[in-house]
Amino acid sequence: MTNTAIQLSAELKAAIAEAAQRAGMSEHDYILAAIHQKLIYDDPALDDYDEAERRWQEFQQTGMAIPHEEVIEYFERRMAGEKVDPPKARKIKA
Repeated sequence: MTNTAIQLSAELKAAIAEAAQRAGMSEHDYILAAIHQKLIYDDPALDDYDEAERRWQEFQQTGMAIPHEEVIEYFERRMAGEKVDPPKARKIKA
């Protein structure tokens, strides 16, 4: 692993320290996580916007979807150990 030095203003250093403490992380780990998130955010190969737009257009055309409440209930029941069938898409109102 290589080292890279960066200069931080006192305000930014304090903000990082506070945020890291809230997250239960060291400042070092918090900075690494922030850099990693930014790399993912900026990676065009990981751009979810196009997929979200495609799905929105599909919903606009078909009206088929699964209500949020049903998705949440499904995952809550799965986490509780129940064997449940996944909810099925159907026409819903936007």
